[in-house]
Amino acid sequence: MPLRENIIDSRLSGREIRIKVLGQDQEIKGIIDEVARYEIGLRSENKAIVVFRHSILYAVVNSADLHGYSNERLNDTVINSDMIGTELELHLISGESVSGKLMKISKYELGLTKGDEGVVIPKSGIAYAVIEEKESE
Repeated sequence: MPLRENIIDSRLSGREIRIKVLGQDQEIKGIIDEVARYEIGLRSENKAIVVFRHSILYAVVNSADLHGYSNERLNDTVINSDMIGTELELHLISGESVSGKLMKISKYELGLTKGDEGVVIPKSGIAYAVIEEKESE
């Protein structure tokens, strides 16, 4: 199976998304219209918005959009497909933190679920990750 570069790709076209970007207090909300390697095009309130991936801290989607199992094999990574289902707390370069269950992995992004929300975090925006240890039975 080829390695996916991004979790947010053309398969999510037509889906609702909220994106938190560097330097902005408010999230950008819209419907995914077009997806490119370095940009995501949204439709929001009768206007088009192009969000550059390098500015994204995290994106919130429906948890069902992170369906399926990630079996990507990543070289030279600690967080890999063997950790699917593990609880993570990701500390972002903005000082914020996001926690949830690891559900998807791609070359450049991690996908966590938290309740009925899915959160996609670009690896470039993660300062460090705290991994919940499983209690031994």
